[in-house]
Amino acid sequence: MAIKKQFLKFIVVGFFSTTVNYSFFYLLYEFLGIYYLIAAASGFIAGVLAGYGFNKKWTFGIKETTRNYVYKYYIIYVVSLILSMFILEFLVSQIGLTPEIANLLTIGFTTITNFIGIKAWVFKV
Repeated sequence: MAIKKQFLKFIVVGFFSTTVNYSFFYLLYEFLGIYYLIAAASGFIAGVLAGYGFNKKWTFGIKETTRNYVYKYYIIYVVSLILSMFILEFLVSQIGLTPEIANLLTIGFTTITNFIGIKAWVFKV
């Protein structure tokens, strides 16, 4: 499958996952008053869980079930989560953005890095 087609599918799944991520973040941060980094990390995890199956089967066309994929997928996202927390904290505390805007920018950045990591290491198709 062409990388452009895979990336477009990844964006579609990413839109779904980001909707889950940001909705979860917004609910925790705005309505429950949870600290923005904890709310963002929780949303991130919810989005990752929501997107795994779609990315595996639809985006990258992987049919077999193996723990190797799961472990690598979640390693990529743990690294991405750590990176995103640093970026988010920097954008809020040093640049002065609101957590809502900073989180959207962070999600955009990690979408690209996640695709590269998943394509190159997890689902090498």
